[in-house]
Amino acid sequence: MDCQNGEGPPMNTDISGIGVRVSFYLQTLFLSCLSARSGSLDEISGALYTLLATNTAMAVTALILGLKPSPEISFHDALVVFYLLYLSWVTVFFTLPACARFPGNVKMLHFASIIQSYTVFAFAFAMLITADTFGQYPKCNRNGVVVIFRPFSALKAGRTVAWIMTVLVATVYTGILVKDHMPPAPKLVHQWIQKRVTKQIPATDQDIPMTSPHVAPPQKRAPATAPGRVQYHSRKPPEMPMEYDLQIAWNLVIEIAVVLMLWGLTVMNTELLIRWNRFNPSGAQSSWQFGQVLPMFLTLLPFCNLVNAFRDFGLRPLPA
Repeated sequence: MDCQNGEGPPMNTDISGIGVRVSFYLQTLFLSCLSARSGSLDEISGALYTLLATNTAMAVTALILGLKPSPEISFHDALVVFYLLYLSWVTVFFTLPACARFPGNVKMLHFASIIQSYTVFAFAFAMLITADTFGQYPKCNRNGVVVIFRPFSALKAGRTVAWIMTVLVATVYTGILVKDHMPPAPKLVHQWIQKRVTKQIPATDQDIPMTSPHVAPPQKRAPATAPGRVQYHSRKPPEMPMEYDLQIAWNLVIEIAVVLMLWGLTVMNTELLIRWNRFNPSGAQSSWQFGQVLPMFLTLLPFCNLVNAFRDFGLRPLPA
């Protein structure tokens, strides 16, 4: 297939079809709102495990289908997968710290997130390295575009931006991971560093407390009253303005509003990516086949947990 007139190849609906995309969109949205609202570790971890498994399976499947001797997905499909995994990875990355506020063991959750992260990074690097010949229809790769509010070439500017972003994210993530898992420095090393720094930094005049002569505080003078006149004091308490507590966690409202805005922008760019890549219609098959309906069931658990969380607390602050 030569993909004349800038058209793209047929879409592999099993990996980038409408059902798969909607499943990713809803899972990330539900998990983001759940991490902001829920007061239960079990609710968040259940939805998080589901999304981690979905991300890992998607990245591994895309790697296998795109790099096998007879590929079954195109470079255009891989671009859609890249956008979906980017949205999901960012959601997981910012959701994990929410689990730290609950007592409990989350080591398995962190371990699963590490596997998911490096699987996603492996897919991204493999796609970027072999972008010219990746996939089922390599002659169509030159027509691929990426979208950040506007389309531009995937093999030129898009590839450069993706390289910078992927290398930066992978490096920062690895640095955070190493820092979190490094053993703490021995106490003697801390004491030695503290002594060395204290010796090398001389004390300044500002560090020396200023002493001033003792000055006796002025004595209070009794109010002067006219002889024979009785002074009356009002016992009426001062009027305080009435305050109404609406029982609304405004920080939660702001957080959900920001999540909805960023989520909406990412979904918009992903759908524009599909529109501007001009996928070739794949016959008269229905878009909603078994491979599209099945991923929708993955949204049930986070949706039920989200409904339960808002039913219990609404927009009220969580109890201390």
